[in-house]
Amino acid sequence: MVRDLGRQAVESCQTVVWPTLPDKPRLEGTTIPDIGRHFYIYTPTTILKLGTEAGEAVMTALAHKILGNVVPNVSGLVQITDSPHEHGLLLDRQPGTPLVELWSTLSPMDQATVLKSLVDLLVRMRAPHADLDYYGRPNGQPYITPTEFGPDDTHSFCHTFQEWNASRVRALQNSVEETGIDETRVQELEQVQQETFQSETTLGNLPVLTHGDLSDRNILVDPSTLQVTGLLDWELANIAPAYFEYVAARLGGGHDPPWRKVLLEVLRQVLRIECDRAVGRTDTKQDLAVSRSEDLFVGSMAAWNSLVDVERFAQGYTDDCYWTFEEAA
Repeated sequence: MVRDLGRQAVESCQTVVWPTLPDKPRLEGTTIPDIGRHFYIYTPTTILKLGTEAGEAVMTALAHKILGNVVPNVSGLVQITDSPHEHGLLLDRQPGTPLVELWSTLSPMDQATVLKSLVDLLVRMRAPHADLDYYGRPNGQPYITPTEFGPDDTHSFCHTFQEWNASRVRALQNSVEETGIDETRVQELEQVQQETFQSETTLGNLPVLTHGDLSDRNILVDPSTLQVTGLLDWELANIAPAYFEYVAARLGGGHDPPWRKVLLEVLRQVLRIECDRAVGRTDTKQDLAVSRSEDLFVGSMAAWNSLVDVERFAQGYTDDCYWTFEEAA
């Protein structure tokens, strides 16, 4: 089967070969990391992000095709001859102010406007696409999960949700030595992974585009209109079950606690919209549809929280990681 969106994303990432790294000024700011990847001002409208991999280029290009200009356009995947192991991305520079710099200055009403824009964006991002009917990355590439100190873990491309479940069970089993989880609990969590989405009162197992790091550093906002103008850093993006974005928000140690609570509420709002659409609810006065949507939401949230318990160990965390238990906003 031709995977149109994925194929287009792969083909759009043209390789640019440079003999050496050009002498360009560093891009600096309070939200720009000073370790790991490096950012340079390549042109007034283009950024060079150094220290990336081809997978990030493809996922950024795919996100751009799905969401449009709110995601940076990838104008080139850079290879440097005298540093063959170092790669970079040429990205269009996005307008807007990092939300982390803006959030505390906004009134509650203005914050609600920003969050409405973000919710609308995530609903679009998570819309299913017929040609993205797998779990992984385009062109049969594996999906990734973050590790605390890097590099990211890679997991085999999955054609079906059954293969996805098996993949997450393997990750859980492979974590035993690192996390010290006992065999009885492993078996209990394996059962959770295998059985959670067997009920008709759950949503979240279909493959969708996930970002993986919805930090307030990665969200740009127009201070005048309060609309989201940029969604950055797609290095942890996958085609994965919809619940996996919630997992990333619960487990990610890099989020400030106040933003984590905001983000979890945003994802709950997104799920409520998806539940309404799943039952055909179009009017708040449709009592039966309201009840069915609420049942679907409650069942789905219970499923997602159960799967966080699986992923806590599958991704190398333990019960000592207190922030991973903060499910309530």
